[in-house]
Amino acid sequence: MSILDLKQAQEKGKVSQGTVLINVVPSIRTGKKGDFMVGQFLSQDGLFDFRIWEEEIFSTVLANGTGIYDVEIVGSEYNGFYFTVRNIEVSANPEITKHDFLPSIPRDQINQNWKRAVGKLSALGVSKDCWRLLEEIIKDPEIKGRFTTEGAAIYYHDNKIGGLVNHTVKMLNILAALLENNSDLLECADLLTFSIMVHDIGKVFEYEDLAPSKFWYANHRVRGIEFIANYKDAIIELFDETFYRQVQSVIIGHHGDYGDRPTSVAAAIVHYIDTLESQTTGLLQHMENLKEDNFKFGDWGFIEPLPIGRFKSVPEDSPEALEAYFTAE
Repeated sequence: MSILDLKQAQEKGKVSQGTVLINVVPSIRTGKKGDFMVGQFLSQDGLFDFRIWEEEIFSTVLANGTGIYDVEIVGSEYNGFYFTVRNIEVSANPEITKHDFLPSIPRDQINQNWKRAVGKLSALGVSKDCWRLLEEIIKDPEIKGRFTTEGAAIYYHDNKIGGLVNHTVKMLNILAALLENNSDLLECADLLTFSIMVHDIGKVFEYEDLAPSKFWYANHRVRGIEFIANYKDAIIELFDETFYRQVQSVIIGHHGDYGDRPTSVAAAIVHYIDTLESQTTGLLQHMENLKEDNFKFGDWGFIEPLPIGRFKSVPEDSPEALEAYFTAE
């Protein structure tokens, strides 16, 4: 079998066959008629929900865990779209690997955003010494270059190869706007830039190829504090101990109410930047995979998507314009 195009398969009642990746262990739930499995397929187009209703079918996944499978699925819809799995077997095709499925962010896009962020922040006072030390940190042999290849999350936002650095760079661009609008922050340009760059660096230990790592339960805030301690002397020598302790406070407190609460203004600012960027990206990713006219998001219930593309001008001689002209009432 070949890799299944899940985006093309997204149609109620459509039966499809092909090869898929289950990257995270699915869960078992109990319904009125017994246990059933709920999980997600991961593809280059994102995550796709699936359900397996029969134990004799989902027992294959229970026995083999995450990995590459050959499936027969049918598009289903109840409180949202999902695939019902009719049959599933471990793939026997040695030419298909996990990396064939992993979504990624174009490297050119990341590089352009990075150059723009560095240019803006340097003009606002971020020092060359600060950038130099940050470069040394993200190129540390211990993390094997994974700061630029790992995802920022498994489910919610920038859950793609390159997502971690992409999320971080977008936060730097938001910081640049804050510095431009709040001159009192300019004195702390190095501190806030440094803190944003390393606030999620522990995710290179928490995740592995967009899935939980072996020691995922020691979360990225703990591992980030542990990792940055290797640079304690270098940070204090370049700046001072206050700078180092402030950075620690950001790493541990940037989740706001969902973890250790911020104990410094720097941690609070980074938390708000983090929240704005990740939630906006999450909303846009939901819209990309939209099957209905609206979608559920968080605790807000159904919300209407942005009318992206509806305000673009259409050439007068295009097929779309001609059709609109002759079919107008």
